[in-house]
Amino acid sequence: MSGRRRRDYGSGSISQRKDGTWTARVVIGTNDNGTPKIKALYGKTEREVRKKLKEFQNELHKNDRIVVQKSTVESYMLNWLHSVKSNELKPKSFDRLEQTIKYQVVPYIGSLQVGAINADDVQKMLNDLKKEGKSYSTIKKAYDAVNECFRTGMIKKTVASNPVLGVSVPAKKTFAKTKVKCYTKEESEKLCQAAAERYKNGKPIYRLGGVVKLALNSGLRLGELLGLRWEDVSFDNRTITVAQTIVVVKNRDNKSEAKYLSVTQDSAKTQTSERTIYMNDEAFDALTKLYAVTGQCTHVLSGESGKPIPPRYLDRLFRKIAVAAGFPEDKIYGLHSLRHTFASRLFENGVDVKTVSEILGHSDVTITYNTYIHLIAEQKKSAIASLNAMQTAPAATPRPPHTSGRKQALGEI
Repeated sequence: MSGRRRRDYGSGSISQRKDGTWTARVVIGTNDNGTPKIKALYGKTEREVRKKLKEFQNELHKNDRIVVQKSTVESYMLNWLHSVKSNELKPKSFDRLEQTIKYQVVPYIGSLQVGAINADDVQKMLNDLKKEGKSYSTIKKAYDAVNECFRTGMIKKTVASNPVLGVSVPAKKTFAKTKVKCYTKEESEKLCQAAAERYKNGKPIYRLGGVVKLALNSGLRLGELLGLRWEDVSFDNRTITVAQTIVVVKNRDNKSEAKYLSVTQDSAKTQTSERTIYMNDEAFDALTKLYAVTGQCTHVLSGESGKPIPPRYLDRLFRKIAVAAGFPEDKIYGLHSLRHTFASRLFENGVDVKTVSEILGHSDVTITYNTYIHLIAEQKKSAIASLNAMQTAPAATPRPPHTSGRKQALGEI
């Protein structure tokens, strides 16, 4: 029994339709369900269709049998975002990547055709972002987004090349260095005192004011503070287990009027973010006092209704406390500065950068080093200064030799 020979990939068949027009059908791959993926070409005459088929076959050959996309970079990257990255990223990370594509990529190369974009286009995008004063981190995120999208496209054979190859990211050392903002010991004490203030009847002015002392002595991120449950706190072992976070993400429910919503993520920011922190006396005291307020609730930072408080509530609470502490506007850095302050205290006490990185839950020690490089430099400077102090210290007065007995004999040996 002789069967009909299967057409090769990229070959084609030409036929005339009932309305008189001609069509060429070309197999360009396989769909997810195993059926052939067909590219159709149309023309008024057989000759026109044969010409289109030949041009298309030449294009396939030139691009290693890859069908060059005719869509724009904007539509191509957004399709990659929703079809691929949505399966990999947590809601907050997905929002950040979407923001990067929409605001750092699309305005510069979004209108270009996927099949026409080249390394010069991407390089100009990065250079323009730098000229406009964007940070190194922002530029690197844009570079990574384009690179990963087109690398995935090459694997799936939807693009012929990756335009990011050969592109140079502006060197980090060419950007202005920014120091993290943190509070001195005296300023930290003022904040804690203001947070613990009470009315004349003894009732706390700030119901959850203890969060300031907790943040200053644990280094927890905002989302980690919000997601902290009492089951994660062990007063007996004096430990805090970071297991989940609460973050604000874009509301993608078209039927809802709310633009954003709070989402609980069962795992922390990264794998290394899931960690155990040992309480010092200050953190223990802060949690003890918070337990008297919200101990009957699930979350440490719960509202009077028993539900977790939203991030904006915590931001407003910190601002009120900072104002009450007498801080001017340029000194109200925000709640995240308490995490930086915690790190600075560790460095001041001689804790090595790897240990600090593990306590903070950074995914890589390089992040810790780059974030706190000025604090590490100050630590090294103090270490050298301490050596100078040792060298200039007066020498100890030698003891006079013993003049009799066995001790004299031992001294002469």
